[in-house]
Amino acid sequence: MRVVSADDAERAIAAQLIPQPAVRIPLADAVGHILADDVRATIPLPPWTNAAMDGYAVRAADLHGATRSRPVSLRVVGTSQAGTFPDRTVEAGDAMRIFTGAPVPAGADSVVRQEDTDRGREMVQIVDARDAGANVRRGGADLERGAVAFAAGTEIGPRQIGLLAALAITHPMVHRAPRVGILATGDEVVSLDQVDRVLASQSLADVNGPALAALVRDAGAVPVPLGIAPDSCGALKERIVSAEQIDLLITAGGVSVGDHDHVREVMTALGVVTPFDRVRMRPGGPTTFGVFPGGLPWLALPGNPVSAMVTFELFGRPAIAIMRGSRSPARRWQRAVLTQDFPREPVLDQYIRCVIECADDGERRVVPTGPQGSGFLTSIARADALALIPAGNAALPAGTSVQILPLG
Repeated sequence: MRVVSADDAERAIAAQLIPQPAVRIPLADAVGHILADDVRATIPLPPWTNAAMDGYAVRAADLHGATRSRPVSLRVVGTSQAGTFPDRTVEAGDAMRIFTGAPVPAGADSVVRQEDTDRGREMVQIVDARDAGANVRRGGADLERGAVAFAAGTEIGPRQIGLLAALAITHPMVHRAPRVGILATGDEVVSLDQVDRVLASQSLADVNGPALAALVRDAGAVPVPLGIAPDSCGALKERIVSAEQIDLLITAGGVSVGDHDHVREVMTALGVVTPFDRVRMRPGGPTTFGVFPGGLPWLALPGNPVSAMVTFELFGRPAIAIMRGSRSPARRWQRAVLTQDFPREPVLDQYIRCVIECADDGERRVVPTGPQGSGFLTSIARADALALIPAGNAALPAGTSVQILPLG
């Protein structure tokens, strides 16, 4: 049996994945997608030189010496307002009434704020020279035509939407969101439409289906529920073979070594190639990964819901990030210190469900979310991070700095 570390498992999975094809989608639907190509400015931003405030467009040279006691008098030769373009040049001794965002006329290099004028209509008195060369937003000062606005691999959020809209990008080229099939297993598990059986303690509620669907959606992919397969080779094979139009298959359960764990057997019969069989970790040791002959990747998570959610964060989320086209899919570890002694496993790395607290001195601390057995759903439901307790013989004392992985 090929047993690997979590880091080696993540690398083995990443080596088998590629981004989804590029598609153009409406800008309104683009939030959460990742750009497949660089976005270059087809127009400069701002598209023309414009006024940063209401006032008068003038030449800086004409403002020299202007004070309240000795104002400079300039001839008003027109008005520039947003949505129009002035057809007159500002020459020596001229001023043009202008409003915020309006094009600055040729010849002008300054906008005098209206507070420093008498707001004259035919002649204007300038009483301060402080705006010489100021309050003018140069065309292309934000982005020159042809400059890269966003590099491929950038995730589009609300702030990116604003810039894309300004550039008149109506249909950005993005990677298609991967469709992730989710197949729960187990004779003892029923869906929540059979809640009476659950409340009568006759069956267990399917936790993995809803939880993994939510995690997949949170990771930026489209969950495709495939239901619950009973613990039989025939039923498993039928559900797997009938899954259509998915880009990644996630199964939960049936990958351990019990008499009713048939997922590995079925996958072998279907020709799935697996680079490893187990991961040296707790919880989540039975996790494995493979690729179908046609190229469909398969991530097998343990059936225990806590283990399934922990291993999704470690392997499923970065796998989906790669498929979405992310340029930085790797897990982003941080550091915090233990608030209590923590025993270690001699061989297995442990992933402790915890919350991160910030002390008065700014130090971040790891607080476990109660008992850490994989049967305690509250341990993951209340957590905001995983803390890595590396394998070893001696317990880690309180105050030890450990790696943490924020969840989500």
